[in-house]
Amino acid sequence: MDLGTRIDPSRRRSRREPVLLAGSALAVTRSRSVAINDLSAEGARLGGRDLPPPGDDVLMIVGPVDRMATVMWRSGDRCGVRFDDPVGAENIAAMKREAGWASVTGWAQ
Repeated sequence: MDLGTRIDPSRRRSRREPVLLAGSALAVTRSRSVAINDLSAEGARLGGRDLPPPGDDVLMIVGPVDRMATVMWRSGDRCGVRFDDPVGAENIAAMKREAGWASVTGWAQ
């Protein structure tokens, strides 16, 4: 068995980092406020109400960064998205700096 070959190419390839960021997910039918619960260069897990179904495209906006993404799965008030183009480390740092829940809510000291 070749251990370097992915059996399921739809599974994530990059490790996600736990975060709590404020953002928006805009779809054709409506926009939603979301909480980003984990994040990687290739995707994120979102939490929120009335999230779009798998297969829908969304524009995700987190702080100064926006990315087109496809909803890969949805379960209740959570969904996973895969970005159309990877997010670089500098953009992830900007997201964490400017969209951190504590700073968005004013709880940061």
